[in-house]
Amino acid sequence: MKNSTLLPPYADSVWMRHSTLMVFLEGALLLLPFLGMALFHSKGEPREAIVAVSMLQSGDWILPVSNGDVIPYKPPLLAWCIALLSLLFGGEVTEYTSRMPSALALIGLTVWTFRFYIENGGDRRRAMYSAAIFLTSFEVYRAGMACRVDMLLTLFMVGSFNTLYNYWRRGLKGFPVAAVLMMSGAMLTKGPVGVLLPCGVVGVFMLIQGVPWWRVISRLGGAAIGALVIPMIWYVGAYAKGGEAFLDLAYEENIGRLTGTMSYESHVNPWYYNILTVVLGMLPYTLLVLFSLFSLRRVKVWSEVRFHVRGWWRRFRALDPVECFTWVCIVVVFVFYCIPSSKRSVYLLPIYPFIAWWLSGYAMRLVKSGSRSISVYMWTVCLIALVAYAAYVVVQCGWFPFSMLHGRHALENAMMVTSLYNHGGVVQWICVSLSAVMAAVALLLWRGPKCKAFPATLNTIWMLYVAFGGAYQPGVVNAKSDKPMADAVAKVQPEGPIYAHVSTDMLRFFTADFYTGDRVKPFELTNPGSGVMLIGVQDARTWLPEHADEYEFELLKHFKKRSCDVRQDVLMLRFGPKE
Repeated sequence: MKNSTLLPPYADSVWMRHSTLMVFLEGALLLLPFLGMALFHSKGEPREAIVAVSMLQSGDWILPVSNGDVIPYKPPLLAWCIALLSLLFGGEVTEYTSRMPSALALIGLTVWTFRFYIENGGDRRRAMYSAAIFLTSFEVYRAGMACRVDMLLTLFMVGSFNTLYNYWRRGLKGFPVAAVLMMSGAMLTKGPVGVLLPCGVVGVFMLIQGVPWWRVISRLGGAAIGALVIPMIWYVGAYAKGGEAFLDLAYEENIGRLTGTMSYESHVNPWYYNILTVVLGMLPYTLLVLFSLFSLRRVKVWSEVRFHVRGWWRRFRALDPVECFTWVCIVVVFVFYCIPSSKRSVYLLPIYPFIAWWLSGYAMRLVKSGSRSISVYMWTVCLIALVAYAAYVVVQCGWFPFSMLHGRHALENAMMVTSLYNHGGVVQWICVSLSAVMAAVALLLWRGPKCKAFPATLNTIWMLYVAFGGAYQPGVVNAKSDKPMADAVAKVQPEGPIYAHVSTDMLRFFTADFYTGDRVKPFELTNPGSGVMLIGVQDARTWLPEHADEYEFELLKHFKKRSCDVRQDVLMLRFGPKE
């Protein structure tokens, strides 16, 4: 490959010859060392992890019951991955093994994004920038570090797009086995949308490319039917165990969520929510686009960011197929998730690899033109890294002015600062110091060629995420976790069930349940005669008087911190029959 003006000539020997390995290492070093540093601090992660705990404890790998009465809301592929990885790493489900499927999915998808574009004629350097931008976009990074189904679903969804595209390139010959397996994985992760959306996206692309509609329907219809075979084995088994309760839940979570007919409101947001989430989710790279808007006329990149009304369809169809495919994936997925009233930022994760490809090309044009926006962007990123480092130093040296914290959440904020202080070990200091050093190196290149400044900025962003995952984020969020509460309850009740009451139907003490080994059961499930229980302060004001004639309650501990699950201060009570 000829040398480019974007990097010095010697870079070809390292960046280009071993580029796939370097992309893999970039993802592995960013994610894998830090997966277990943050405790579970929201209801979403332990709710997913506890399904794997239930599988290993009960031996039921089809439809295990957790929290005493909760069947899984989603198909089991994520729980299967967590359980198998946990067995491989010693048999215990931990924060690390629970988050590993998402991290491995993100690493794999980053490498796949890189390989997909270079194998379809894309510039190798642009593909490397695209992989780096995708990996370090905030929404993507956040999903890759979480025990949720979203990144695993994104891997299978984008994998379905890519393999169906390659099937089209082969002239729709044969049977797309790889695409069928990808769609099967997507359906076993989230449901029928994992088959419906890939067929819809690639079907639109094929029609644009002039494939007859009957051929599109027959080929994609056959692939869709094939993709249903493996998931239906699980669905039949789950229905045999769960009956109508499982069927009702599956219908509501899939059809009801799409059509807006759910029995409860779930993430209902206005139409512009998706626009806002993409803008925020692509941070910090949306800042580069924002800064470049002031130099668009001079840089002359309007031809790549807008279509003229006159003749736009002809020019769109004349695009290189992989570029056309990129835009179809972005537009169709975005529009699809604008239809239901239930909207979440993670639903749009499948468009991020394709946005990253467009952004990488956009950034290369800015670099080639010598746009001043590259320098402004570099300064912004480096200052963020240096300010974050300075704030960390202030906290670790005990100089933080706690008197500046006011309002109803002052105590919680103080606890977060204190948690960050207590989290300041050698590894954390190395992580944050390297981000500051990289920012300083990038600033030294400020007046140099833009071809050096932009890669230095990407490296600074990467190191900033290392500091975030290794020091900043776990140091702050560990103060929000209910693990100390779970440990305190486990000391009082080392064995046997721990009871709980939550007035909101959809909520449970998921975090406490995970850290006590799935021993927290709803009080109403068995109406026990005696034991230990957890209840929120607000719930206790109405629930305790209702049961005062039947039980005697003894306050064991008042946890004066809002639970990350039920969002109330929590009481630990001992109860027994009233004499």
